[in-house]
Order: sequence, then structure tokens, then C-alpha cells
Amino acid sequence: MALIRIGTAPAPRLTETFTLPLPDGGLHSVVVLPDGDTGVVSAENDGTLYLVSLAEGRAFDRLVGHAGPVNSLALGDAGRLLLSASDDGSIRVWDTRTWRTVTVLTGHSGYIRQVAAQGRIAVSAGEDRTVRVWDLESGDCQAVFDDHVSSVDHVAISPDGMVAASAARDNQVLLWDLDALRLKRELYGTPQFIREMPDLGWMGDTWILCGRNDTGRGHEEAPTALLFDDSYLYTAAAEVIRWDLGDGSEVARFPRQGFINALGVHGDFVAAGSLHGVRVCGDDGALATFGVDIGRVVDLAYLPDGQLVTAHEPGALKLWPALRGDERDGGRHQAAVADLVVSDDGSRAASLSLTGEVLLWDVDAGAVVAVVDSHDVPCEPVFLADGTLVVAERTKLHLVSPDGSRRVLPPTGKEPNIVSVAAIGDHSVLIVPYTGAPELWNLDGPQWTFVGAAGNGVRFRPLIADGLAVVAAGLPSEHELIGGAPVNVVGVPALQCWDLGRGELVWTRHGRITTELAWPTYSWTVQLANGTVATPGDLSSLVLLDAASGEVRQEFPLPKACHRPCVELSDGTLLFVDHDELVSAVWGIDPGADVLLPWLQFPRSQALCLAPRQNLVVRLGEQQLHAHRLSSGRDLGCVRLPAEAACLALAGDVAVVGDRDGGVHFFRVEV
Repeated sequence: MALIRIGTAPAPRLTETFTLPLPDGGLHSVVVLPDGDTGVVSAENDGTLYLVSLAEGRAFDRLVGHAGPVNSLALGDAGRLLLSASDDGSIRVWDTRTWRTVTVLTGHSGYIRQVAAQGRIAVSAGEDRTVRVWDLESGDCQAVFDDHVSSVDHVAISPDGMVAASAARDNQVLLWDLDALRLKRELYGTPQFIREMPDLGWMGDTWILCGRNDTGRGHEEAPTALLFDDSYLYTAAAEVIRWDLGDGSEVARFPRQGFINALGVHGDFVAAGSLHGVRVCGDDGALATFGVDIGRVVDLAYLPDGQLVTAHEPGALKLWPALRGDERDGGRHQAAVADLVVSDDGSRAASLSLTGEVLLWDVDAGAVVAVVDSHDVPCEPVFLADGTLVVAERTKLHLVSPDGSRRVLPPTGKEPNIVSVAAIGDHSVLIVPYTGAPELWNLDGPQWTFVGAAGNGVRFRPLIADGLAVVAAGLPSEHELIGGAPVNVVGVPALQCWDLGRGELVWTRHGRITTELAWPTYSWTVQLANGTVATPGDLSSLVLLDAASGEVRQEFPLPKACHRPCVELSDGTLLFVDHDELVSAVWGIDPGADVLLPWLQFPRSQALCLAPRQNLVVRLGEQQLHAHRLSSGRDLGCVRLPAEAACLALAGDVAVVGDRDGGVHFFRVEV
């Protein structure tokens, strides 16, 4: 069996032109000379620099001289000078024609985190909290700026050599006038309280504590990379921001990709390297993501022809072909993926982000068909039988056809506060409001409200079966079945069955009357082959109900609350998934024998999906997707995900994974 990735988002999957392994010891920085062939890599913690021919894919020489790790490389004087900044507190300047040291710049009292150069001027950033400006012709330090209150980790110089930018761990980005040698202005900073702790010995003179930036301007976290192009300044942390230096405004934000370590700009393309590979964006969004399975990207550099060189931990240099511009990322969310649903035929999937954005996907192509931006976080989307996606906001429905065409269906009467929806065939939807009875909306006709003593609606999807709607609810203290007894703010967990034809309440079954929150009682319902309804009872039981009357036919103890619906096998055995702190287990219940059966056990997983027809279990780890035999648990294969996993769904033989960086990925499971 193999897990084969198809139509992954992002796309395309570029294959590197070559991979050059370098000695372990930690890569730090890479630059490419203007000839487009000669690369320099700081690849050893002892300060060694490697000279690499990109055309031949080999290292041909090495430079020694530093007494500590080299953290940063930069080119000056149109590529005739190479600068290397080290933990030994010095910057060595090399002649790239002879590869001999021209001069050594000293003055920082601690590690030098980064150096940048333009023409015959250089700027360096150090853990001594200073930014220093250097004249490369004389080797003199022209200015020392000490406006930052913590280690300065990043610097950059504009192409005209007139402006420098610096970023420190105090989450402050400052702009410097290199002609007047003074502070130009603060691009942004955080007003959060910054505290200096006393000398802790092993941590140096002081320890800086800085809060998150919650001003809404700039990054929430301290920047991790800076870069100028001809027109803009780019800063990176969890996302990339493009700044207009004329008025200091944000021009654009590029998609989140986890904490970014390196930036590169080539024409209209912006490349960001992180733990999750390299993401290349154009002005209209993401173009491609690649290199997700080969270790953290620590630095990158563009060649003149648009090819990209990436340096990866623990020790590899890779060359990637140039993007043409017609590649397109399959699409992604700006925030973590919260939920996934798939159509009955498996051809479409919908992903919901924590911010309420819903994407409709073509599963085979792994591409976005439509985007629904809601004004509030919607309830779980649903698919109609014909493949139409229904996205519910608080007061209206968005209807998205399989081809991406959209329309909005507003209420014809009083605006409801919609908390859950269910599909009824091709043309109708059951609406569950927070207060009041459910409503049936015909997508091309009337809307009407059911009659009966309804409880408060909750965010659990209703079950539609045999002309009935079984709806989870919370019964408030004033409900006629509760009789004024004190209950919690959500209410008493209950199931209510409504007749879809008559529009009337058929029966209500509720759990214990208590002031404590009792969910996930009745948190899901499944119709079984014999016509009964399976649902979790009071916290630790599985209840089989007669759908027509609500009477209990059987009840089984469970190890603990089960949050996901059970799956019925052809022989009537019910399987459900149970997660605890250490393991994820599959349990079985044989209704005929009235016994609980241990089935399978796996390491603690984010999610498990059971596919009885294919005899498969698809399991989601933190950053891996696994496949196992359902009958035996035998491991069939594993693939690594580009980011930390969040949720999982199955669309036929395709596993759909949502991650915490907003990506949605598609994997075909082949036996």
C-alpha cells in the first residue's frame, strides 16, 4: 500500500535541480555572487565557509579565519567583497577575486547576529543591543546606534544605500538615515512593558522580557527577517509584511507559513523560508510551496535568472528551478483550519478556518473552487445531495454550487440566530436557531417554522432519517419538561425529534437535570442499518434509540465520552474512537452480544478516520499521516505533512488534511 500525494495545496511540487550535502554542524547563511554560479555557505559551527559551484553542484574550496560560528553573510561593492559576521565578535571582509581577508571589523562586545552591505557601506546587528555602521573602504566604524533595548538580530540596507532597517527582540523595527547617521523613525514598536531582569550569570548581564505586540500594526512577535527591494521593505515573523517607506503603511501581507527564517525577492516574487519549506508569493497571492520534507530552511538566495538556492538544516544546499509565474498555489486559509467536510460523492471538500473563512475544493485537482468570507464564524458547512455547499452565517445561507457559482439565501421572516444546519435532499435545508423551533427552508421556495416546545439550539449537526429530524438541544429551566429546576447556562442536554412532513415535535429525550455542563451527551447521532439511532448518553454510555418513539432499545457502557460518531460494520458491530493523554483507541460494540470489545490501539493522534469498506484506518499525527489495516492495525504507510496537523476527513479514497498554518492537503490512499 502507498500513500501518494495528489493535487496538494500548496502546489506545484518542485524537484530540486541538485542537492549538495555539507558537513553537519549547522548551516547559517548563503549568498550567491553576481556570476550566478559561485555560492558561499557558512556551514560549520567552527566558522568555516564553503565555496560552491552551483553549475557543477560541488564545493570547491573553503575559507577559514573565524573563531566561532558564522551567523550571517553579505555581499558588498557589487559582489567584489564578502562580509562574514561571527559569534567571535568580528566581521571579516573577503576579496571575492582572491578569497583573501581584506580587513577585520571589530567593535561589538558580543555575538554579531547579522550583517548587511550596499556598495562600500555595511551595517551590523549585535547581541550587545547596538547597530553599527561601517565604512568598508577604511574599515572604520562610522556610527553606533543604541536605541534598541534588547539584542538586535536583523538588519537590512536599501538598494540606494540611504536607509537601513533594524529589528530586535523588543519587537521594534527602526529605520536609520545612513547619510545623516541618525534615527530616521520608528516603523513600528510595541508599547508592551519591557522588563530587565537582574544578572543571571549564564544569561549575560540582563534578561529582557517583552510582551506580544497587540497594537494591530506590524507583527505580533519579534521579526525574524528583514529585506529591502527597489521599492519596499519586507519584514517577516509568522507572516510577511510589505511596507511603503514613503508613509510607513502596510502595503500587503503574505500568507502565514509558521515562523519565517529567511526572505528573498526576485522581480514580483517574494520567497519565505521556514520550518515548512519555501513559499513563493506574487502580488496576487501564493504561487508555490516546495521543500516541505527536507528540514528547516535557514537561508535562501535568488540567482539572477530566478533560480533559488536554499540552505537546510542539518546540512544541505539545494538549487530549485525558476518559477515562471503561471504556477499557482492550490489555495490556503489565513488562519488555522478548524473543520473539514466532504460531499457524498467525494468530489468536493470544504474547509473552515478559525476566522470563519470557508474554501470549497476540487478534491481531484486539490484546487480552490470558491471562497466564502463570512462576517462571523459559521457553523459546520454541509453538502446537499447534488454537491451544493451550504455555509450558514447567523442570519443567512451561502449556497455554492460545485462549479463555484454562488448566491445568498436570506430569511423571508424574522432573522434567526442559526447555530446548525442539515441537508434535506437537493432543495431543502433544516435550520436550527439558538432560540425557537427549527425551520425548513426550501432553497427555491417557502420557509416555515416547526411547531412544538423547542429547546435552545446547539452546534451539533442534526440527523435526517426516514422523514424525521433528530436535533440536539439544550432545555432551559423554563422548558415544560424541566419545570423551573436550576440548570447550567447551556441547558439540559436533550434530543428532539421533529416530523419533517407535518412540521411537528414528535418526542423529546433529555439527560440529567444538573447545573453542571454535561456535554457531550447527545453530541452526535447516527442512523444504523436496523433503523435505530445511536448517540452518546450521559457522558459514558452509548444509547440505541427507536427513531419513531425515542425509546431506548439498548445501552452500552463506554470507557469515556466519545466525541466523534460511531461507524457501523456490515455485521452490525459499532466502532468508535477514544482519545486519552497517551493513546488513541478503536473500540467495538457487538449489539447482539452486548459486550464492549477492544479493537485497535495507536499512539496519541490528532484524529482517526475509519473506512470499513476499504478496511482502512487513516490516522493523523502532529505532522504525519498514517494508514493502517482496520482489521489488524498493520502499518501500511506514512507521509510527512508540511505543518502541524489540525483536522482530517476522508473523501472516498482521498484523505483531506487541514493544518494549523491554514494549508489544506490531499493524499490518495492506494491499496
